[in-house]
This record gives sequence, C-alpha cells and structure tokens, in this order.
Amino acid sequence: MDKKQIPFPVVIKPNIGYSSVGVHKVKNEQDWDIAVSHLKDDLLHSDGLYDSTVVGSQTVLIEEWIQGEEYAIDGYFNQDGEPIILNAFKRLFKDDYDTSDRIYYTSKIAVNEIYDDALQFMKKVQTVLPLRNYPVHFEIRKKGDRVIPIEINPLRFAGAGTTDLGYHAYGMNMYEHYFLGTKPDWNRIMEEMDDNIYSFFLAEVPLEINLEDVERINHIGLQNEFEHIL
Repeated sequence: MDKKQIPFPVVIKPNIGYSSVGVHKVKNEQDWDIAVSHLKDDLLHSDGLYDSTVVGSQTVLIEEWIQGEEYAIDGYFNQDGEPIILNAFKRLFKDDYDTSDRIYYTSKIAVNEIYDDALQFMKKVQTVLPLRNYPVHFEIRKKGDRVIPIEINPLRFAGAGTTDLGYHAYGMNMYEHYFLGTKPDWNRIMEEMDDNIYSFFLAEVPLEINLEDVERINHIGLQNEFEHIL
C-alpha cells in the first residue's frame, strides 16, 4: 500500500479475531512497517493456537483510531427483540499503543457510566438487525456524548472467563438469564452493590521472550499485588 494514503493514526487487525491477537495501533508513517511486521508475527504465532474461524489471517482491516474510554458489554436480545444488558466492563490500557486484553474491570461507577449508552446502542442495532434470542459481546468507546462501536461479537459473551466477573460483582448468573429469557433488576443491583472494583487481570509473557528462557514465574509476588483474589 501507499503509506501516504493512510489517514494516521489507525488500527490494523485481522477481520476475524479474538483476544486482541494481531491488533496494533499505528501512530504515523514511520511506525507502519514495524506494525505490519508485528502483525505478521502475531498471525504466524496464533496459527497454531486458534482455528481460522477464530483468528483469520486472510483479510486485514485498517480502521480509524477512535479516542475515548473503552467499554465491553455482555448482553442479549430476548424472544421479543428487547435488548438486555448483563455485564458492563471498563477496559484499562498501559499506554496509548496498548490494545491488549490485560485488564477488564467493573464497579458501580463503571456500570453507571455506560449502561444507558450501551442500551441505546443495542436498540440501534435492533433497528438494523431484528435479532431474537441472540447473545452478543460488544465493545464501544465513549468520548463526551459520542458513542462509537469498536466491534460486535455474535453468539457469545466475554471470553477467557471474563463473563464470570459479573457473577462476583453483581451476584448474577448471565447464562441463566439468557437461557431463561429473564432480565436483571439493575436498580436493585446498584443499590445493593458494594464500592469495590472487580477486575479480570491477565499477566502474559511478551511474545518477544522465548518461554524456554523463563526459569520460573513469581506467582506469590504477583498475588501480593492484589488486595483480594477471587
């Protein structure tokens, strides 16, 4: 591609993806070749880990880099097409270039920040796709009053056990609500919920480090970074 035609900053990523594999932010033309090289490495590495229906390497998207706070939502459309929110997570990144799935967290404040906007977004989706009995996991960014979709993942909730975070924070079984076609009482949940922050945390060994060179991992030291491990 002609790099001068690319409206930096952008994000490059596989058209079919999971767990932020191969997602890279490219700030300017100078970073382009490095980012493309890293993307190729990611796709080669993931080829042995994921099926092509989970992470695809045939098509790559170039997207505008969207500013704002990022949120991840679990929800579903019931048999009448009514949107139901079951989980609301906020994402935390280590810097402007980070796109990884290292930290998701939820709290009373986080839910209140995005609940109404997420519900309105699901209602807009319903006007385009009249879904019924349909679970979704989607991510959006919010800056001021503007809410922009990042992605919508069909027929699933958050992966890698992240969905369970809501069980600990809200005392709610998301899967039970979906299969029974019920909806949570969020007003009651917000009244009864404590002020703690519940987070999903992934400590990963960077791809540039050979696992065979790792003698050991200090699990106790990692545990001591947290107040309470669920």
